[in-house]
Amino acid sequence: MMANPMTQFLTINGTSWAYTLSGKGRCLVFLHGWMCNQTFWNNQLNIEEGYQYLTLDFPGHGQSEKFHRSRSIKQVAQDVIRILEKLEINQPILIGHSMGGMIAQQVYLEAKERFDALILVSTIAADTENQLISKRIQTDTNKLGFLTSFNIHFEDWFSTKTSNKVLQKVKSQMLLTEEATSLAWVDSYTLFDLRDRLKEVTCPTLIIGTKSDNSAPPAQSKELATLIPNAFLTIIEDCGHFPMSEKPNELNKAIKSFVKRLNPTYKDK
Repeated sequence: MMANPMTQFLTINGTSWAYTLSGKGRCLVFLHGWMCNQTFWNNQLNIEEGYQYLTLDFPGHGQSEKFHRSRSIKQVAQDVIRILEKLEINQPILIGHSMGGMIAQQVYLEAKERFDALILVSTIAADTENQLISKRIQTDTNKLGFLTSFNIHFEDWFSTKTSNKVLQKVKSQMLLTEEATSLAWVDSYTLFDLRDRLKEVTCPTLIIGTKSDNSAPPAQSKELATLIPNAFLTIIEDCGHFPMSEKPNELNKAIKSFVKRLNPTYKDK
């Protein structure tokens, strides 16, 4: 097992980003979801020796600089590419969850030649019907206030079989993100829609959906798998929107199996 890596910082476009980098070998780059932070990926950082692991905190999240204004997903994606350039990370496997999955799609489309593979977890190609729970929270904030709205919708992200311990851990971490930051990021992806461009994805791609996700439901995962040429699709049972917390072993198994297909020398332990 690797020791927990130390958080480091990079300034991109005048904003300080927190990141951790550990291990050696082919790099797995992890992008977290809305109101989350890089620690949500802790269960994935020891998938296998012989790999490098990069996790980031988006501005306003985790240990990155406070950030209360809206930016486009394209602008954020370009900043992620600048981070990879500064860290001299070439041909990584890009992994994104939820909002991070939306950003990962845009990152790839901005610099297709830079990436070996793409893994999209509990995410969407578009939300034209405004079903994302983050959007529901934003809408109800105007009537009820942010914290009340968050508490009303929070459990909708999860399977009814998810333990209270997991619920409370996820909630406590999400509420570390300030209201102004949270709402600004929803504004960033309100009009997100890459359906017309996903045919441009030519790298090996794994779509991981979950059966009990009410924000990015299985139909959204299936749509991604249809729009991206030759994508693999895996659906995790009895799991809501946060498989890294709810079903970490199943998520790791899906990632390991996919990585094994990419690299014939990979061996399970």
